[in-house]
Amino acid sequence: MAPVDEMVDEIERGICSALDQTLRTTGAVHPPAVYMFTDTPYPSFIGSVVCRRFYPGQDAYRAVNRLGDVPAGVEATRLLVAFEAQDLNVALQLPVDPGGSALVVVDATLDGQVLRWYPLHLSRPRRRHPALVPEWGPVQTLTDPRLLEPLVRLLTVWRLARGANLDTAVRDVESEGYRITWYGR
Repeated sequence: MAPVDEMVDEIERGICSALDQTLRTTGAVHPPAVYMFTDTPYPSFIGSVVCRRFYPGQDAYRAVNRLGDVPAGVEATRLLVAFEAQDLNVALQLPVDPGGSALVVVDATLDGQVLRWYPLHLSRPRRRHPALVPEWGPVQTLTDPRLLEPLVRLLTVWRLARGANLDTAVRDVESEGYRITWYGR
């Protein structure tokens, strides 16, 4: 396994663990986020961008689209895009499958992507308590799957706008409410 693959696996395990803990304590899911990696000149984790708050509909589309701006500016060579399936479908005003709760992680390279679907069934331990207990099902992996439109745009921006002005991208998305965390800074 290449060093960048090991980093990606470790971050992905952390994403799953963090969602599990958040569901158990607050019953909430995390907003969509991207995790940026590079393998040039040496493998490293660059950091993450967490989506701003958004309204359902076109605002949600625009918000998810913008998640590709910073990765393009840092010239990341690999991304993890993570979101909860039901939450994003509701935000995009798409049909929702009542049994379709899942953490979705899109592992994208410059050449393609793999989608990992972590299904989960949620139950509430006590009435009037916000916490949810997730029961995780077996992960399903799809290579180069059909993606939701804002995810396609996010990945297209990242792949085609490589070398975009990072300072401008950071200033713009932070002013809109996105949270950027740089690793090692």
